This record gives sequence, C-alpha cells and structure tokens, in this order.
Amino acid sequence: MKKIELLAPAGSLESLYAAVSNGADAVYLGGDKFSARAYATNFNEEKLKEAVEYCHLYNVKIYVTVNTLIKDKEIEESLEFIHFLHSINVDAIIIQDTGLAFLSRNLFPDLEIHASTQMTIHNVEGARLLKEKGFSRVVLARELSVEEIEEISTKAEVETEVFIHGALCISYSGQCLMSSLIGGRSGNRGTCAQPCRLPYELINKDKNISKKGYLLSPKDVCTLSNIDEIIKTGTASLKIEGRMKRPEYVAGVVSAYRKAIDSYYDNETFDLKDEKERLNQLFNREGFSQAFLFGNKGKEMMALNYPKNTGVFIGKTNEDYTLTLTENLNRLDGVRTNKKGFIVEKIFKNGIEVEEAKKGETVVIRPSNYSKNENIFKTFDTILMAELQQSFNDKFIRKIPVKLEVEFKVGEPIKVSCVYEGKTISVYGEKVQCPINKPLDKSRIEKSLSKAGNTPFVIKEIYFAQYEEGFSPVSLINELRRNLLDKLIDNTNSSETIYDIKEKLKQFKELDLEVKNSSLNNTTFITVINKEQLKAAENNGFDNIVVDYFMRDCDLNLTDLGDINFYLRVPSIVKQEFNHICKIIDNNLKHLKGIVTSNLGIIKKYGKEITILGDYKLNCFNGYSPAFYKDYLETSFISLELNKSEISEFTKKNPNTMGMIVYGKSEMMIKEYCPVGSLFGQKKDNYCTNACSEGKYVLKDRKDNEFPIVMDKFCRSHILNVSATNLIPNLEEIKRINISILRLDFTDESFEETNKILQAYKEKSFQSEFGNYTRGHFKRGVE
Repeated sequence: MKKIELLAPAGSLESLYAAVSNGADAVYLGGDKFSARAYATNFNEEKLKEAVEYCHLYNVKIYVTVNTLIKDKEIEESLEFIHFLHSINVDAIIIQDTGLAFLSRNLFPDLEIHASTQMTIHNVEGARLLKEKGFSRVVLARELSVEEIEEISTKAEVETEVFIHGALCISYSGQCLMSSLIGGRSGNRGTCAQPCRLPYELINKDKNISKKGYLLSPKDVCTLSNIDEIIKTGTASLKIEGRMKRPEYVAGVVSAYRKAIDSYYDNETFDLKDEKERLNQLFNREGFSQAFLFGNKGKEMMALNYPKNTGVFIGKTNEDYTLTLTENLNRLDGVRTNKKGFIVEKIFKNGIEVEEAKKGETVVIRPSNYSKNENIFKTFDTILMAELQQSFNDKFIRKIPVKLEVEFKVGEPIKVSCVYEGKTISVYGEKVQCPINKPLDKSRIEKSLSKAGNTPFVIKEIYFAQYEEGFSPVSLINELRRNLLDKLIDNTNSSETIYDIKEKLKQFKELDLEVKNSSLNNTTFITVINKEQLKAAENNGFDNIVVDYFMRDCDLNLTDLGDINFYLRVPSIVKQEFNHICKIIDNNLKHLKGIVTSNLGIIKKYGKEITILGDYKLNCFNGYSPAFYKDYLETSFISLELNKSEISEFTKKNPNTMGMIVYGKSEMMIKEYCPVGSLFGQKKDNYCTNACSEGKYVLKDRKDNEFPIVMDKFCRSHILNVSATNLIPNLEEIKRINISILRLDFTDESFEETNKILQAYKEKSFQSEFGNYTRGHFKRGVE
C-alpha cells in the first residue's frame, strides 16, 4: 500500500532540516522571487540547490512555489527561473498563473506542475480542466468537506493535495482582492497585508445594531484527530501551512502528523492528547478549528477576540499580584496578557529566585507587566523549543541505513558495492596484494568501512561476497569508503534532462498564441441584479445584459427578459450546487447568449457548447493567459490588479481580444464563512437563520470605511469595495490600449444612480463629483 504523502513547509534551510529530520515525505518552499510568501526568508539559487541535494539524499521530494501572478515584463525572468529549477532536479513547481502554466507545458514538458490553492479548485470539473492542461496535481481549496475532497480525489483522475494544519485564509484563496485594493499589496503577488487579521465592526444599517471584534480572523486548522478520515478520501498529499514559521514549529507539527499517519497505517495508537497540547503551545489562535472539513461551524472557527498566537493559559493573577500556575513555567519563557507580551526574566517562589516553577505552585514573575485578576498565557516554551531544536540541530541527525557488499580477492581490485534507491553503486580500489607479513583481516576492513562520518548514512551491515587473505593499506580502504559515500550522494541528484535556456527562450518568443479577434469586439456589457437596474440599462439602449442571477437580492426572472442579449453570470465558487446551476443553464440554453464566470468547472463543462466570457477573478495577468483558455473562452475580462501600461503590454499579444471592467464595486472577498449569520443569527445546530434578510450590512474598518456585505443564493458572503471603480473619464485611454470589450457592473445602485452612470458612459464624460469613486489600479497597479 502506498502511503499518503506528508508535505511540510520550509521558509529557511533550518526549517527544511527540521521537516526532513522529523519525517516529512516532501517539502515545499519558495525562491527569492515569484513566491506567494514574499516575506518568508525564502531561498536564493545557491540555497535552492543545497535544499534539493539535501532532500534527495533522504528520498524526500521538493516542490518549489512559482505561485504568484506574473506580469508580462517578468515572463522571461520567470522562465529562466523555472529552467534553473529544472536543472537542479526539483520534483515539481507549484503554479497559479495560467500564462506561466501554458508556457511551462510548452517549453518544459517533462517538468511536473502542481496547481496552487490560489487557483481555487473546489469541484471535479475544475480539477479535470487542469489535468487536461497538463497539471499532475491540484492543491484543493481549503473550504472543502471530507466528502467533497473524496469526490474530487476519486473522480477527477488527477492527484489532489489538502491542507491539514496551519493558518486559514477567510476568503477563498486566489479570490481575495482586499489587501490589493485597500493598500496595493496583492495576495496574488505574495505581499498580502492580512487585513483579515484587523478589527472590524459588523453593522446592520437598518436596525442600527452591531458586533465588534476580529471578525475576519479564523483560527488555525488542526486535523490531528481526523487523519484517518482524511486519508480515506483518497487524496495524495497532506499539506502543512507555515513557511513564515520558525524551524521548531515545523519540527513539532511534522513530528505530530508523522506519528498520526504512521499510526493509521500500522493500526496502532499514539498519544493524541500530548501531541495536541504540544501543537497548542507551538501556535494557536484561540484554539484550533477543523476548517470546513466537517461542516461550516460559523463563529466557532473564528478567533474573534485575538488575532495572533494566543498561547496556553497558565493562570490568573491574584489580588497580591502573585500567579498560581496551571502549567509549568521556566525562566525565559514568553508570556502575554490581553494587551502585551514579554519574556519572563525572573521567577520568585516563596521569595526565592528559581529557574522554573511547576503547575500548582504560586509565584511572582518579573517584569510585572500585568495587573491583578488578569489572565496570563504562555506563548513561548523554552523547554519545548530546546527539545524540538535537538531534533534537527545536526542536519544529518536522520540516518539512512545502507548495506555494503565487499569483494576482497588477491590479484583483483577491491570492490565495495551498495544497493541504494534501486540502483547498484560500486567503487573499485587497487588490486589486493599477497600478504608479506600479516594479512588484512575482515574485522579491520569492516572497521574502516563502517565509519560513515558526517553524512546522512549509517553502515548497518557489511557482507563479504568474496574474501581471501591478502593485503591492502587501510588508507586505501578508507578512501574507497569516502568515494562510495560521495557516489551515493551524487547519485541522488542526477538529472536526466538538461535544457539550453537560450534555445528555450527562442522557442518562447516564437510561440504561436493563435490570437484571433473576438466576435464581441466593440461590445458593452451591463451587469444587473434587479429590475430597476435592468430598466435603466434598457432605457439607455443597452441590450447586452449580464444577469447576476445567483445573488440573494436578484429579483429577475430568467424567462421574462424580453429581446435582450442575455448572459448569465455564474459565481466563481460552485460546490454542491453544481448540478443545480447546470440545470438552470440547460433550461435556458435556447435564449441564453452566453455565460460570464471564473469557475473552472463551469468553463470545462460548457466552454465548447456555449459562449463563455471569463470573469475578472480568473486573474488573467499577462499576454499568455488567454492561450491557456483558448479552447474554452470567447474572451476574458482582464485582472483588476493591472495598471494601464501593464494592460497595454498584455494587449500587444492579444489585440482586441480582452474585456475590461470600467465601472463597478469590485468583489474583495468571497467566503464560505458568513459573519452575518454567525454573529446575528446563530442557533445551536444551524448558525444561519436568514439574518441577512433583516437589513443591509456593512463591515466598518478602523478608518470608518464601510464595506457592503452581500449574500448569494448559496449562503456565501461577498465583501464589496467601499467605492465603485469608475473609469468612464479614462475611456479614450482604454481604447488606445486595444481594449474594446467593456463592462459596467451594478450591485446595490438605485435606478437613478444606474441611469446617471450609464448616461455618463454614453457621453464618455463623467461630470459629477468623483469623490465617491476610485480608479482602482488603473493608474497605480500592484508591486
């Protein structure tokens, strides 16, 4: 039986050693460019090569993230980086950008590519599309249940990978624009500012009631208790999040899950309680959750009161400022109150300074950065950290047992062989001499050959296939041993295919993208959600209408839309409702002009049957992205994160083929978690009591910006930008950069406001006050 893969994070070489030493089957890491964890230490080329060589010694696979969106000006550099990764024999690269995926498959066909979780794969058809496009594995969205994981893993015929421990994004990964649109730091580019970890106030504007807290901050995931159920889904890999975490964290988490996985396959038990306590001490946010694996638990999965490492409760201070411990405490441990954290410099017990204190004892700690009757939490355990550090302080602490076979026969060269990873490795020495005095006996040969030194190997057995009494200098036996160990190390990192990068770049520049003008050229699309917006569109002579039918507030009947060219907008997330949505599409095919969506599953199912316009959440970011979808899409609306000059570079390769949003409140997040239902409508067994129908809700940040929250018909919540993007004053500039397919999206606008915007669009001039609008990234872009 093939065991499931345990995949560990590494933000540094020390974390890599920690992962491998504690039993990881594979490691993922990022280079110093094109990585979605730009603020991790990451690896330069020299360290990447060292990492690959080290991992392959232990038969541990290594996957490198190239998982940011790539601008046109970065394409050549990213291909050179991928060429380097291929040349050092990485096992796979992890990709988000579809343009880069298209190029990788064409230029490096034998290099394995995995789809990043940023590609938001959450249904069978989406996974099948990526398999068709050359991906060998998809990292599934973190919002899936075990049943959904099993369905994709068993039906899509492509390997899947799931997150089992670590930080959880509250928005579907790859679908979040909040950090980008607020501050220009893009999660899709690896520079997320984590606005989800900030405090917010959720307000019902109609009832004037609110709730405050860290309302978008989820607890970390821990599935140690559920490994059996996850393994049974058929997924190929269990992934631990944590490239930003310290090596001791990696060591502790990998060790715990190694024990859990091995216990499953060996049908044994392990100390689950002890391991969970260690994980809790390493890092937690108000405890852990199981994400969405066993249903949507609402606010139970949220760290509403504290967004950072909570630590472990160790007691509440007494009236006299002493502390009666509920856990052991050592000098130099890190602790925190509700307001601040500090290092314990001194501990006093009965007035005497001590190095440690035990559970149940009453102590005074210094500095006294706390008040009486205040909860104290331990966030850093020096004893635990020292113990974990011991597990990887020598990078070769994990030894690989090998068996040597020796041929020692007079008149023939000494031969020492080893079967390693299915290959026979042999070295030869000088001919064995006839002994003049005393022959070299077996025990002396064994003693010389058994010293593996500072290598990952340990000589477990030495077998003599042939032995005759003869003589050879011990120094030559030692040299043979060193040569064999060197060959073992070299053998693990041999690469069978080496590409000429100059030739590859030549091929890249000559690639035929099969660009053709879209039949929708010079078309304007109007997205509406209600009858009043549709009326304004029709009054202004627009007949290419996109109906946002699956939003909760949509009051339009699809069979009663008159003679307009009707396009159905399908959400970017389609899970258990997939067949329901397909039925609606099928029932309306006769009068449906097309579909607007960024859902890869819907694109796979209908892309060769009906006109599909890729929505902006497809993240088409460079001129090679359309080639990835050329068999499925008529056009795509370009990413909202590109500025004017970057769009111009994009469209040089794809003139008059791409669409652009010129008006609308951008969707900043789409979430399986609903703050409205969780905080205002929670029941014991079902948190949703339709609270969203009882008023208009906004999420207010620290700067008093109010972000509208809207719901779709499948109880997913969508956070919209405070201000609508308005590029009507820039229409001439947009025309000059070869964009002629335009779209205006209306969400919560009234008839009057919709009418005003459409009239300004027709006049190509916006004369009203611009203060309530934004140009988005059209002028600034993202780094």
